[in-house]
Amino acid sequence: MEEQGKDKLSREGVKKQEERKWYSLIDKIWAKPNLEEAFKEVRRNRGAAGVDRMTIKAFESELEHHLEVVQQTLKNKTYRPKPVRRVYIPKADGTQRPLGIPSVGDRVVQAAARRILEPIFEAKFMDCSFGFRPGRSAHMALQKIRQDLEDGYRYVIDADLKAYFDTIPHERLIAKVKETVVDGSVLSLLEKFLKGGIMEGGSFRMNEQGTPQGGVISPLLANIYLHPLDEAMTERGHRLTRYADDFVICCKTQKGAERVLRSVIKLLEKEMGLKVHPEKTKIANSKRESFIFLGHEFKPGKRMTPSDKAMAKFKERVKEITKRNQTVNVQELVKKVLNPYLRGWANYFGTGDVHSRFRELDAWIRRRLRAVQLRSWKKIRKLHREMRRRGWDNKDMPGLRMTAWRSSHSTYAQYAMPNKWFGEIGLCSLLAIYKELHP
Repeated sequence: MEEQGKDKLSREGVKKQEERKWYSLIDKIWAKPNLEEAFKEVRRNRGAAGVDRMTIKAFESELEHHLEVVQQTLKNKTYRPKPVRRVYIPKADGTQRPLGIPSVGDRVVQAAARRILEPIFEAKFMDCSFGFRPGRSAHMALQKIRQDLEDGYRYVIDADLKAYFDTIPHERLIAKVKETVVDGSVLSLLEKFLKGGIMEGGSFRMNEQGTPQGGVISPLLANIYLHPLDEAMTERGHRLTRYADDFVICCKTQKGAERVLRSVIKLLEKEMGLKVHPEKTKIANSKRESFIFLGHEFKPGKRMTPSDKAMAKFKERVKEITKRNQTVNVQELVKKVLNPYLRGWANYFGTGDVHSRFRELDAWIRRRLRAVQLRSWKKIRKLHREMRRRGWDNKDMPGLRMTAWRSSHSTYAQYAMPNKWFGEIGLCSLLAIYKELHP
């Protein structure tokens, strides 16, 4: 009995010691090395200036001074974040997504706080959560869903939260953080981030709820607030896959899926104060219907391809880059503008079943570049010269409208600019990337 009593006291002592570790975190946040690393992160992520119009470059030009000011205001508890600058970016469905851009100094403070808080919460987060977490990716989330479907969980709850980032209740969020972090200075700092206000069109307004998309610490706070959903679904043995506010739950039966959906809506709306989008939330039988997650369409038969919306956005961007009315150095256009976009898109969507789709897109991109090159040559004699250089020995040289779209598909344009030519100018091939991802 005596030994058991000692063991119990020892365990309680360790637990209290563990708890005490999170009592004083603010000094770790404002530590100079942490602030310096935080600035490096902000610089890597680039981004626009906030309401004070100070750019990252301007902040860096007097880095020591700015970090000293930040450190002192955090130390003596006089730090006040500036309002975020509200901007809107268009969404594919015609609506606009609101973004809040903090000042560079505030982004540094947020990054410094995230660097200290993230490891604490990472120890608690569940394996079903993949968004904005170190060592985790969208591809891992997609692979988990494919495995769940393979395991026979064919009924998919495809859920959507309405304006999640803008509707998180501040008090409940701080209460969730307080369950793990009890340093009052850190909690106060987080409240300041949340209640810093918004500057839009020259007028200031307070934000009573939500964490602005665009804030460095917003993804971490969003994950903290949705952690109870992860816990509840995992404890009940449900196959949840969540990436930030996007999630799907795979079930074995239609009735089971309906029951789980009711419990999820109750948890999110009644207990967490969020809103499940009624029109965008559905149950799909994956053997008969498609569903979309993170821009990928899961089709009956377990095939995964870019969604129609993702394809339309891709083509729109490529058309914008390869406008046919421009006169440019095509090699420079490919190297500096087109290739970076193609690589990023192909690496994201290339893990799916896209072999034939990528081959078709490669041909379409080559044709658009032929059209740009014809326009840039202007004079037909330049086309003739390139044809001769490649071995055209027919004395009759073709006549061709250099600005016509149909000309880019002609025998002559393809002779002057064969597929080999695109390798010579360094064009990135979607199909080549697909083959690298599927060795």
